[in-house]
Amino acid sequence: MKVFRLRLVKVLLLGFLLANLVFFYYTWNTLLWRRISRALSGESAAPEEPPKPAKLSPKDKVRNANKHIRKSITIVFYGHYNFEQDLRASIDSILDVIPNMPIMVLQDGGAEYAYPPVNYERNLTAGEERSVVFQSLAFDVRHTRQELNPLAAIRTKYVLIMPDGVRLSSKNLLQKILREINSLGLPGQPKEQRPPVPPEEPVRRMVLVPFAGNLKSFSTCVRMTLDLPDWTLELVATNDSKRCDLFLQKHAILLDASVLGAMPEPFTLPFPEMLYMQAKIANLSTTVFPQAFQEGRRLFASFHTKQRRMDLRRRQFREMYKKLQIKRIVRRAYRVPGKAQAREVWGQGHGLVLDGQFSSSNTSLPLITDIDLFGCERTTKSCIGSVYNERPYYSYLGKHTPPCCLDKLRTTFNHVLEEFENVGIRYWLDNRALQSAIETNHLSPDAYDIDISFNVQDLERSNAMKKSQSKPYVDNEGFYWIKATDGHYFRVQFSKPNQVGVNLLPYSITGTEARANGFFGWKATTFSADYLHPMSTVLFLGKSVMCPNNVLEYLEEKHIKVRSADLDADED
Repeated sequence: MKVFRLRLVKVLLLGFLLANLVFFYYTWNTLLWRRISRALSGESAAPEEPPKPAKLSPKDKVRNANKHIRKSITIVFYGHYNFEQDLRASIDSILDVIPNMPIMVLQDGGAEYAYPPVNYERNLTAGEERSVVFQSLAFDVRHTRQELNPLAAIRTKYVLIMPDGVRLSSKNLLQKILREINSLGLPGQPKEQRPPVPPEEPVRRMVLVPFAGNLKSFSTCVRMTLDLPDWTLELVATNDSKRCDLFLQKHAILLDASVLGAMPEPFTLPFPEMLYMQAKIANLSTTVFPQAFQEGRRLFASFHTKQRRMDLRRRQFREMYKKLQIKRIVRRAYRVPGKAQAREVWGQGHGLVLDGQFSSSNTSLPLITDIDLFGCERTTKSCIGSVYNERPYYSYLGKHTPPCCLDKLRTTFNHVLEEFENVGIRYWLDNRALQSAIETNHLSPDAYDIDISFNVQDLERSNAMKKSQSKPYVDNEGFYWIKATDGHYFRVQFSKPNQVGVNLLPYSITGTEARANGFFGWKATTFSADYLHPMSTVLFLGKSVMCPNNVLEYLEEKHIKVRSADLDADED
């Protein structure tokens, strides 16, 4: 009985093994033929589903977001004043939100900016490194050019230039402006429809992020036109953020580090005005971001610090105009005429750029235009300088005569004209000035003097010319009358140091000829006295000025060609 039970167990075990082998055989055979049939029919195997990524914890999400911001943006503080600043609290607020954020503090080398020095120390926590770098922009012969260049220390694609006095409560705004500058597309286009910017492609635009404390009742943007050949800067105040060449109130600027490095001098005072000038020349577009940073501590609240900063700003603007060779500033804004402005924009003191506060653009208010000229004054030398071969130095630079010199030339001409007409001297407009009067009724943009010829027999009628025959004479209005050393003609200058002036060329008229009396050169041309009998008039600088008759023929005898054949002169 016991033997029978053992045999029965063995039979059952053997049967179980045979059943498994049969099942395995048929299963393998079925799968094998299925693969063979797919291979023969050209069907590809079903793609394997990728493994689902592991779900990140909130700490990992924050860590990844901070890492992305640190690899993309370097924050640069520039344009602050060491005698009153909020740098320590501003930097701490950033590092508290994003530890190890790369931060660079740039400092100008002048004692008025770099003193007293700013010292920053932070109690580092676990995993935190020293990521704040202070760098001076002063020239140091002991350093290489690479070491003096602050952009050489920036390893990120973008630079966020931050003003002093900021409080960062979260990283959300940094993420949003990073997405904004990383997307391509037209303004107003939905962000989800904008393609991303390729990593190797430079982004030629700037994202402007305002501050929450900015005034809402004043203009925030300025349209800027920079006309370097005419030495002119035109500023038009507006609230149109789509065309914002210069943002007036407190703001941060996010732009590509490579674009910033392509500018001649990106970190130059006054800041950010000098940066905007270079950005305008480089044709960079701007985008005003709709959200704002939070304000830090209020700076320059006392009269002393405010006045000290204003004096520095005025000096910075004078240096900027000199460097950019700007002689005329035209400012346009809709505002109440003569209204005193109670508060300056941004607390930065635009000084010579924006003397007054611009109101919000409102076309119901009159458009007020202010024009400021810099350069030629009675106590300064002329901007024209010495002239060789009838070409001033600026003509080789592709520029016209500086507008300040043209203004003083008009003033001197009007003064001489008034003197001649009061005492009854017979005169006529001559040479290049007469050509300009015929062509445009205005002074040529390349003019550097005006020629007035007169009858030498009338010389004694002018008290100023009589006195200037023996020695230079300064009249009651400060004009400088002098007899030329290279001939017997006279010259009236705007002042003794400022040599912008009018040439007075004497002619002796005998019989049928008018001959130059004591001066030489191409201007000393003998011509028929019939051109002076009778005299004609031409409109020049808003006045009716005497000129020869048959003026086109007269100028042809002097080898001067008039561009237009239309003669704008009235025959007497």
